[in-house]
Amino acid sequence: MNQLGKYQIRRELGKGAMGIVYEAFDPVIERRVALKTILREDKDEAALAEALARFKREAQAAGRLNHPGVVAVYDYGEAQSADAQGKPCQVAYIAMEYVDGRELRAMFEEQQRFTPQQVAILMLDILDALGHAHAHGVIHRDMKPGNLFVQQDGKVKIGDFGIARLESSDLTQVGAIIGTPAYMSPEQVTGSPVDARSDLFSCGVILYQLLTGERPFTGNHTSIMYKVLNEMPPPVTALHAGLPPVWDAVVKKAIAKNPDHRFQSAQEFAAAIKIAASGRLPEADDDKTVLHNPVAAQLSAEMPTQTFPARQAHTPSATPAPAPAPAAAAAPPANAAPGVTQAPLQATLNQNRQSANKGVWLGAAAAGIVAVAGAAYFFVLPDKNAQTPQQAAASASAHSTPAPQVAQTSAPQPALASTEIKTADGEVVISALGLVDPQDPKFGGDSGAAQAEVRADARRQLVEKALALYVDNNSLDKNYPVIEQKLLSRHSDFIKNVLHESGAETGKNGLLQSEARAVLKVRELRKSLNELSKAERIDFIRNNGDPKIAIQMSIGNADQTLPPARSQLAENVLKERVKSFGFRIWAGDGEVKGGPNAKSADFQIIGEAKFKQLSHKLPASGLTINKTVLTSWTVKAIDKATNEEIYLNTMLPKGASWNSEDQALADIGKQMGDEFSKDFFLQHFEYGVKKINLNIAGLPNAQTAQIMLSELRNVRRVLDVQSGTGLGQFQLQVPESSNSDLLQENLIAPLNAKLGQHCFALAGASGNDINLSFAAQCNTAQLLAKLESGAPAAVMHAPGARGKLKGKIST
Repeated sequence: MNQLGKYQIRRELGKGAMGIVYEAFDPVIERRVALKTILREDKDEAALAEALARFKREAQAAGRLNHPGVVAVYDYGEAQSADAQGKPCQVAYIAMEYVDGRELRAMFEEQQRFTPQQVAILMLDILDALGHAHAHGVIHRDMKPGNLFVQQDGKVKIGDFGIARLESSDLTQVGAIIGTPAYMSPEQVTGSPVDARSDLFSCGVILYQLLTGERPFTGNHTSIMYKVLNEMPPPVTALHAGLPPVWDAVVKKAIAKNPDHRFQSAQEFAAAIKIAASGRLPEADDDKTVLHNPVAAQLSAEMPTQTFPARQAHTPSATPAPAPAPAAAAAPPANAAPGVTQAPLQATLNQNRQSANKGVWLGAAAAGIVAVAGAAYFFVLPDKNAQTPQQAAASASAHSTPAPQVAQTSAPQPALASTEIKTADGEVVISALGLVDPQDPKFGGDSGAAQAEVRADARRQLVEKALALYVDNNSLDKNYPVIEQKLLSRHSDFIKNVLHESGAETGKNGLLQSEARAVLKVRELRKSLNELSKAERIDFIRNNGDPKIAIQMSIGNADQTLPPARSQLAENVLKERVKSFGFRIWAGDGEVKGGPNAKSADFQIIGEAKFKQLSHKLPASGLTINKTVLTSWTVKAIDKATNEEIYLNTMLPKGASWNSEDQALADIGKQMGDEFSKDFFLQHFEYGVKKINLNIAGLPNAQTAQIMLSELRNVRRVLDVQSGTGLGQFQLQVPESSNSDLLQENLIAPLNAKLGQHCFALAGASGNDINLSFAAQCNTAQLLAKLESGAPAAVMHAPGARGKLKGKIST
């Protein structure tokens, strides 16, 4: 196709199920346009009719708007053209503004991080354009990063009004669920009527992602919609430690479940963001005109009881260094929030904008997404001379009163909190250390890319440690490529709440490292692991010999009033069947339900069957034939950790009869065993965790203890580790089945191999205490330097990219 109506087609930008997006040229006005098309001829008439209705609605919605933050629609029409086979067809099209820029979605996918000031500027642009749309009776209904286009000058444009609702339109009826689940409001999820506040909820989700790099609602579509309706995500300050708590109040209000509890307009939302960008709420001695600001009063009422200090070095609105006054200063807008002027925020972004590279980036999502173009520019990347929020926090703490330390201390104590973290069932606190080689050619000398990768690696390690609860180390290593691709890359799906995340620092070994500590949804991870087993047909070797199963089978005569009695024959057959799945049979539970050992097994199978003897006399011979038939059966499985009945079946097998009771018992035992499978038990099985105290005697100083802390964080089966009160004391969280062998195999042996001498040794274990010793002859400058300058010993046999870091280990 070279021509569509008056438009000259230059090239194809994207393609979808219903049409194609082209770059085109309007020769009359002499301007470049994005031409979105839909083929009128389509096999599915209903889908075509809906697509055309949305198509026209997009033209109507965007066409009534005239705002620099909205992708402009120039024209709608239909023209004769040809399909891919050259057959004549009718094509509907929209000619719209061709945008130089990038989708915000692409920036998120590249893990680009935004400073609070950049977040404020972007959100103010979005809300300004959205407020204009709402004022003209247009509700977007699909606000998401894929429909936001950041131009080369840093300005944002909203595109794709394909499912927008006009106040005068009845195309979308109540009950229709339309939108993108992760960004939909609760009223959209339930198919209820929506208004402008639904768009503001979606903007609140986008704000959350801008501030934290994470979506607040994750999972598959069903779980996302459940969370949108029923759960609140962690506060943004829990995922971004450098933010003032006022941001929590803004986000909480923006994504309130009840529309009446949200911001009631885009202007009100924007005013709150300006307040949050200042890092504090108005004080009593501020300009008295702001004391009646309803937004500030509302935020103040919703804030936790605490004060908000002025932003530190990473915030332009903090007290600046003296500078010559500019010749002319622009006055703040009339609606500017107290304590916040546009000038500092805009200056921050403009400074980055001036360093933007020129060029063109092209991309489009077909049949519903506007075409965009632009170069790889870097206004969202942090200033190399600016502090990260974590660095700013560290800088602030450096000027506070230090905590008491051991006399030999030459390194700071770890920043991880030592307070007890409450977790729900199926959740575990895990800490890990991300490691990358900043000299890796894949970074091309880009320090920002290396920092983003080390943060991502820390989060992948969190998930890898959670997997180690379920899968044997050797099995993890063997299947690492598929685990890395299918599970580790989805770390955001399994991390519920990031408790701590340090800035990236380069150690003496030359590796860039970053700590992370988070609450992991291990139950969700286990489900994904089981799905991976089925989809990829991988028979993972599980830990602990797999679940322990107890069996109790009772058999009775349907014609007698006596209670059913235990049948050893039926139990033995069932046990053999269960053992064929690779499980361990646990004899302690089956004796008496609820007895003293009732929870020593992981699962208990309880079966009860009743038989009846039937006699039949053969007419020809006069012989009497006896048959055993099953009159009732019940089989159930109980999860002993919760005493929950996770399976129940009372349906009789059809058409079964046996010549003897023994044959019946054997066959019923087999049939009951067939009700279960390896996948059934693994689907329900949870591995427990326990805490141990590790004491390493003989460490020379706090710096060596800090090195050991890093070494421990790199051990896959050490889920969480924090420093204790004394030198060489650590608190570990490990899988419940772990013993001293865990440290012997995963810490002691690798460390001794790293140092080339027998420096660390197991010195005994008692209860939850494990003692190690550091040999006095290893307390030399040479060996201590080798301990510090080498990569962590755990990477020596690590799979994937981490294993390649072993070349950094000193020899």
